[in-house]
Amino acid sequence: MVEKILDEFIKTDSKLWNNKFKDDLKKIGHSNIHAYNSKENIKIKPFYTSEDLNNLKNTDSTYPNNWRICQNITADNSTDANIKALELIKKGADSINFIIQNDSISCKELLKNIDIEKTELFFEIKFHSNSFLKSLNNIIKSSSTSFNICYDPIGSFAKSGNWVSSMNEDLNKLNKNINILKNFNNVIIVDSGLYQNSGANIFEEIAFTLNHANEYLNHFNGNCANKIAFNISIGSNYFFEIAKLKVLRLLWATITKEYNNEIHYPYIIAKPSKRNKTIYDYNNNILRTTTECMSAILGGANTISNITYDNIFNNKNEFSDKIALNQLLIIKHETHIDKVKNAADGSYYINSLTNRIAEESLRIFKDIEKNGGFISALEKNLIQKRINKSHKVEQELFNNNKEKLLGINIFADIDQKIKPEIKKSVLTNSTTRNTEIKPISEIRLAEEIELNRIKNE
Repeated sequence: MVEKILDEFIKTDSKLWNNKFKDDLKKIGHSNIHAYNSKENIKIKPFYTSEDLNNLKNTDSTYPNNWRICQNITADNSTDANIKALELIKKGADSINFIIQNDSISCKELLKNIDIEKTELFFEIKFHSNSFLKSLNNIIKSSSTSFNICYDPIGSFAKSGNWVSSMNEDLNKLNKNINILKNFNNVIIVDSGLYQNSGANIFEEIAFTLNHANEYLNHFNGNCANKIAFNISIGSNYFFEIAKLKVLRLLWATITKEYNNEIHYPYIIAKPSKRNKTIYDYNNNILRTTTECMSAILGGANTISNITYDNIFNNKNEFSDKIALNQLLIIKHETHIDKVKNAADGSYYINSLTNRIAEESLRIFKDIEKNGGFISALEKNLIQKRINKSHKVEQELFNNNKEKLLGINIFADIDQKIKPEIKKSVLTNSTTRNTEIKPISEIRLAEEIELNRIKNE
């Protein structure tokens, strides 16, 4: 019956569609339809059909059955952090990231009354203590418990310019922690935000993130693949960002298969980028983070951690935290998008983008590996130079109003004053200090314009 119905439709191809578009455009005074090049120099066609996927790799893949909403808590005090966590869980969060500042924190008190079978937990530990790690590991009761530690000595090296002790000592310490935390899901979390927020283009962001993670695979002979997760920064180019997560999943599976012939799909924690966020007309940041979270969902992120609209210039506060959480709750529970699985799969446009981005990202990845790997490239200043070059290209587009930020370089409210609302430094840290390598520093596109406006208020 279905076949008979479908047979009634006229078979179409790209030529027929193209002719139809031309005829319709002529009626309103236009002669043709045009492709355009993205800032990454990807040619974007006016429309895509199944013909665009001929001879291309299938990029449809397994997505998580559900995605979690993560909230961050700075734990200076066990009791206070626990109360805050229980409040957030009651309000709808099902993932908590504890940022632990000192070893006075009691694991038992911190996790009191939290259902660890249902709540995903991350721990960013700012100190080293084997006893603390062992006490955390001992709390895990079953395989359904999701505990994760955010260790990344290579990322710290790239960001600060120095190892804590030395490369070998830092990585050996990490190996000991992996052995201690046998019950943990993930022990290493590689953050792509360091590269994306510093100006790396989408190819470089993916490649550098994978090169970064591959250093751990090389050092540990591939035995840590199931302990690595990815914290991915999501930008404003909606469809590109969806494709980016698909590319990461595809390439990580390809890379890990080369070690012990085991395929591992990445666990992805996604968060909005800081690079496109603004101080002036800052309410627009709510709209930006909403579309970025949507890209993360459709791209197949496992966990999403939103950032507040005033993250750039204001201290942590209850109101903006509430808005950031509610953005995700509305998306999840009012749009019912969590009821749709693999929504982006089958899209000719997205799958075509995925292939194009994957090809170029893999080329950069292979080039870095061929020339000694990621750490070697950092030491030779190759990564930093590439990021700086890409940053300058994007910054020039922004300065010439070709890359637009509403309220800053387009439709700006020049009478708006912001000084009284600035509670923390908005300057990029440019302090000169002795380092082993040149640190990679994050920088927002709007910084120069905003600082000039602030000076003139």
